[in-house]
Amino acid sequence: MASDGSGLPLEVWGGLDAAKAAELMAGLELPPRSMALTTLWRRLVSAPASGQLEALRAEALYRSGLMQELGELFSRADQLASPMMKALAARYEIAVGQRDAGCSKVREAAAKKKELTKQLAGEMLVLAGYCASAGGDRSAASLAEELAREEGVKDRAMLELLRAVAAKRAPKLPQDARLTPTHFRLLELTGAVDPLLVAERGTAALLGALVLDPAVDNQVRVAAAEAAARETIITPEALAEVYRAQTFQPDELANPLVPGANPLLRRAQLFVAAERERHPTRRAQILRALLDEARQAGFYVYVLSLAAPLAESIPKGGELGWFAETGIETALVSGNHADVRAWVAVAGGGRRGGRFDHWLALSDILDTAWRGPRGAYLPAVEMMAVQGQFSELLLHRLATVLDALDYQVPMELWRVASSTPQPNDGHLPETGVLTELQLASEQRESARTILLAMKALGPRGGEGAHIIALGDVIRALKRVGLEADARRIGFEALFGGWPRSAIH
Repeated sequence: MASDGSGLPLEVWGGLDAAKAAELMAGLELPPRSMALTTLWRRLVSAPASGQLEALRAEALYRSGLMQELGELFSRADQLASPMMKALAARYEIAVGQRDAGCSKVREAAAKKKELTKQLAGEMLVLAGYCASAGGDRSAASLAEELAREEGVKDRAMLELLRAVAAKRAPKLPQDARLTPTHFRLLELTGAVDPLLVAERGTAALLGALVLDPAVDNQVRVAAAEAAARETIITPEALAEVYRAQTFQPDELANPLVPGANPLLRRAQLFVAAERERHPTRRAQILRALLDEARQAGFYVYVLSLAAPLAESIPKGGELGWFAETGIETALVSGNHADVRAWVAVAGGGRRGGRFDHWLALSDILDTAWRGPRGAYLPAVEMMAVQGQFSELLLHRLATVLDALDYQVPMELWRVASSTPQPNDGHLPETGVLTELQLASEQRESARTILLAMKALGPRGGEGAHIIALGDVIRALKRVGLEADARRIGFEALFGGWPRSAIH
């Protein structure tokens, strides 16, 4: 394994040339809407490469909205030697609000547009118009539109925005337009930025960029950060930083369970209030309200991770037993397996065989450092399965994950699962992908294995994959030394449907 703390094999890109990497990446839906896959993908495209792979990495980071990692790539002076990388760096700097530095690079890149791809050359012309207009020369937008058309730019929204900037009017965007960072910066010049429009239509690159720009309007930045969380673009820590940057009145933080005046900032208000609250019961109540809001908003798992450090401070037991299952979930998602066991013990009165023991089986699956015998808590799962507390789909997914991770699956669990038809839903890749995945993993080609695993699982990762693809991916990742990632994918396939108590 590499010694850089990435958890990736040494020389991860070995055996994969730029052409094959480009072919595999082109077939991926980026960013993946899976925390497990995003974690793995972020580490792969952040791993150093050489030659043409560097420009490919930069484009992949941009498409995925991983703007912080992209900034780290461009921070190395040697990466800006070629016109292509200089143009990509210019686009990045303008995206994250570093206008002066970006516009300086735009001028250099536009002067060598023949060395750029056709699409990037057109975007440099548009950005040149943006830079001049932002400096006070609105007529430059009209010239940029003409030049962009001549260069072959067919983006109707981009051309309309240039016309709107030149005419000092609100733009009339096409209904199907997706907003890139370049669209957004032109939109800013028109004064017609709508936070909900940004959240609904923003590309991954735009959402990731706005999170890094503290100068952006508060509501726009929070809307972008929450949309980025739904798309699993940013880390939970980055979402927490955006929430902390918001300002609330003392009475809003003193009574956070009463909805504030601005629904766009509701979850930010609850998070800031939970951080400042010192009374354990009040903090637990606020966290539950925050998690309920996040579940409805579509990024529950993200906020579980966000809430985990605060949940650690909640006393385990006494009057807060009602918080036990929430405590288990936050501890699981954050990898705090000691707290998982503590909350389970509290809920079961310190005895084995309690109503939450099935969560320990899930903890066993996720925890690479588990020191006890593997599968010790599967009897609790087996009993619940026999009682009909697992859906048919979840039973098959559980049997698939356990088998792929080399657990001894209890006979009754096998029997109950095999007594129902094998589900045929979920993402199943085209013919040949799973065979190629197995071959790549047997040859220890790590980057190729990861890219094929992403293709096999589909954008929703373990949760949305067909059980055949799910099992094959877990085995392939284990083969190349990525057992922790294999376990995260298995956990993700099960967590959403795992039985919860009625009170939870």
